[in-house]
Amino acid sequence: MAEIKDRIILLRQEKNMTQGELAKALNMAPSSIGMYEQGRRKPSYELLEKISDYFNVDMDYLMGRSDIKNRYQAGLKYDWEEEPIKTIDPIIEEYKLSPEEIIEFEKVMSINGALMFNGKEVSQEDKEELEQTLKRIFIRSLLLKRAKERDENGPKNS
Repeated sequence: MAEIKDRIILLRQEKNMTQGELAKALNMAPSSIGMYEQGRRKPSYELLEKISDYFNVDMDYLMGRSDIKNRYQAGLKYDWEEEPIKTIDPIIEEYKLSPEEIIEFEKVMSINGALMFNGKEVSQEDKEELEQTLKRIFIRSLLLKRAKERDENGPKNS
């Protein structure tokens, strides 16, 4: 895996920036960027966050612990490559989810997008197993929530 200094250089070069331009963007001295890129100094955690935010990369990538720049975007990329046309999940139709419930369902399912273990993406088989588990948990929670709401509202008289 790469070191922080290598990642800073790579990210800066990908944006065709000089050390001075990056320093200005981060509100710091150009000599500091040079020292970080030479490995003579290590950036503070706060500065790592600032660099990570500026380049829109995960801290793990910046620190050399992962080769995936942005796990969230990697998850989106994965979804579009594997399923170019997003289909409606049968759960949404079967349980007639409200717009709010659909948002919650999508949040739960997004956990599986770029799942990592020890800096490596997990196998497709593991992702599918986790997806089924997440769906079961969501359905159970949904049914409990609906039952509670039904109990709180009492029987309806027509």
